Parts: sequence; C-alpha cells; structure tokens
Amino acid sequence: MSAPMDRDTFLVQTVEWINKTFVRSAITVDADTPLFASGLIDSIRVLQLIAWTEHALDIHIPDLRIRMDHFRTVRHIADAFASASTTAGGDNAAA
Repeated sequence: MSAPMDRDTFLVQTVEWINKTFVRSAITVDADTPLFASGLIDSIRVLQLIAWTEHALDIHIPDLRIRMDHFRTVRHIADAFASASTTAGGDNAAA
C-alpha cells in the first residue's frame, strides 16, 4: 500500500470489505451497522477486522486501544483510528 487511506476512503472501503468478506445473507452492512450486536463480528472476525484496519491505515493499534466500543461500527472504527493515522505527523501508531 502506498499511503494510508483518509477517513472517508477508509469508511467506504471498509464497508465494502466487510460486505464482501463477512456478509453471507441478504443484509447489507453500512457505516452505522452494529457489527457485534448484529452477530456479524465475533472474537475471530474482529482479529481480521483489526488486521484490515491496521493495514488500511498503515498503523499499529496498541492492545490498550483494542476495545469493543472502538469496533462497534465502521464509523466508530474510523473515528477511533482513521483520524489518528492522518494527523500523526509521520508516527504510525494509533495513540
């Protein structure tokens, strides 16, 4: 990947990735779909979602920042991590 995604691109591409990777029924996930409450994301899939987020934003998410509330929806993920990656000034850790 040449550069980390900006927040808006991250939202769009993460929604597309989740729909392609995890959705098997007639539902469609959007940026505000509850990922855990809907049963779409479980303890194994959240690891894939964390890896996707780190790769897409070119960051490392410290263990202390891996909390369910940060991964509640795609919008929550973007709020928690996409802003940090674009304002870090070269530091690629999601503080």
